[in-house]
Amino acid sequence: MYFIYHPTRRHLEWYRGGTQYECASSIAQVNHIGNVNLIYAGRTLCIPTSHSGLSQSQTFSAPVQHNSAQAPSGSSVANMISQVFGPYAGAATRVAQCESGLNPNATNPQPVGNSHAEGVFQILYPSTWSGTSYASYSPYNAWANINAAHEIFARDGNSWREWQCQP
Repeated sequence: MYFIYHPTRRHLEWYRGGTQYECASSIAQVNHIGNVNLIYAGRTLCIPTSHSGLSQSQTFSAPVQHNSAQAPSGSSVANMISQVFGPYAGAATRVAQCESGLNPNATNPQPVGNSHAEGVFQILYPSTWSGTSYASYSPYNAWANINAAHEIFARDGNSWREWQCQP
C-alpha cells in the first residue's frame, strides 16, 4: 500500500483532507482512529492517495512519526511519558504517578457512569477512551494509554482538567 503522510494543523484541514484525498472512513481505518470526528491538531495522518482503493494508490511519502500502540523497546513508563509529552513530561509524570502509580494495569473499581478509570493515566473506559484515536487498543497498553492521554491533554488546550490528580 502507498500513502501520503499529512500532518494536521486544524480540524478543517482534516476534513478537507478527508474529502480531497479519500473518504474519512478509509483514513480512519488506515490510522486506527475510532471516531473520525475526533482528530486533534498535531496528529500526523496517513492519507490514501487514490479514491479507487487503498491497494491501488500511487507512491507518495514523507518521513514522519506515526502513532502506534507499540512502545519503543526497553522503555519504562516514565520514559514513554517523556517521549510523548516532551516539555510537559514532568507534569504528565506527576499526574500519572498520582493516578496509577505509573501502573499500566491499574483499574479504579468505582464506576463513573458506565465507565471505569483504567491504565497509566486512568482514562475512563469506554466513555473517554472511545473518543481517542487509540480506541481500538486496550487502555492497559501503556504506550496507547499515554498517547491517548496526550491527545486528551492537547485537545483540552494543554490542560489537565480531565484528571482528578493535578500536577
